[in-house]
Amino acid sequence: MTYWVKRVILKGGELVTERELGPEENRFDGPAPVVGDTVTVTVRGRPFLAEVVWGNWPDRSDEIDPQVVVPLRVKEL
Repeated sequence: MTYWVKRVILKGGELVTERELGPEENRFDGPAPVVGDTVTVTVRGRPFLAEVVWGNWPDRSDEIDPQVVVPLRVKEL
């Protein structure tokens, strides 16, 4: 499975979308984290911890086709 952090809400309230991020930036292979999990993302060359706020819900993790790229939205911690 692959997941891709497409939107990041920074502490200051700024929203960074996939347009600003590179096509492979914050794209990971492996099980997609669920809402409430923390992940490490990189924005503008700065890595930081972020909480998943939208995208993969705990009750549907096992139902996702392995070929699907799961889009996630996160907020900086």
